[in-house]
Amino acid sequence: MYSDVCLVSECEITREGLGNILKSEGFNIIGSYGAIKDLEKQDFGSEFFFVLDGIAAEGQSDAVQKLKDRFDTVPVVILSERFDFNTMLECFQAGAQGYIVRSMKALPMMTSMRLAAMGERVLPPDLVDVFEQQTFTPVLRTAEKPDEEVNRARLSPRELDVLCCLMAGYSNKVIARELTVCEATVKVHVKAILRKLNVHNRTQAAIWASSRGLSDMEMHA
Repeated sequence: MYSDVCLVSECEITREGLGNILKSEGFNIIGSYGAIKDLEKQDFGSEFFFVLDGIAAEGQSDAVQKLKDRFDTVPVVILSERFDFNTMLECFQAGAQGYIVRSMKALPMMTSMRLAAMGERVLPPDLVDVFEQQTFTPVLRTAEKPDEEVNRARLSPRELDVLCCLMAGYSNKVIARELTVCEATVKVHVKAILRKLNVHNRTQAAIWASSRGLSDMEMHA
């Protein structure tokens, strides 16, 4: 098991906070950097792993690839602000060891970190629940129309808007502000979405939507 960690995040406060949590769990922080380019002249050996945080979904797989090109034997763990199914696949294809959604609580997050440090591949735990409950069909990013399964869910246009917001990781308060409705209305929509998709929580709803080709940018006017 690796105990040495190198953090990469453009936010210094995030690096400090995450570093302190990792230290409290017995990990040793051997480096903390704001960008991958800052690692060009560094040589840490091979007995450590990277944690990448604060990288937008569209740049995560490229970031993993850059690190694997430079440190090919070093495990890389992505901390993502929200879940995106296709991005997760691309990260693993680029060589990532783990893909962890940051909304996870500290204890399970550290458990996931330990698994990655032990050489295990780590995926979001809610992904398993969604696969058990739903028929899964991979959808390409280039698909222009939602999958028929999305249509069969019979979500209203406003429920689709709320679902897109859930994919973006928004809280009820933020969703209410984005859609110009009250929080109570958002709660009603979220409850209806969970029922129609046959999932247990917001994360599972986001995974369900992402795995079926929906984008968090597909908002209705």
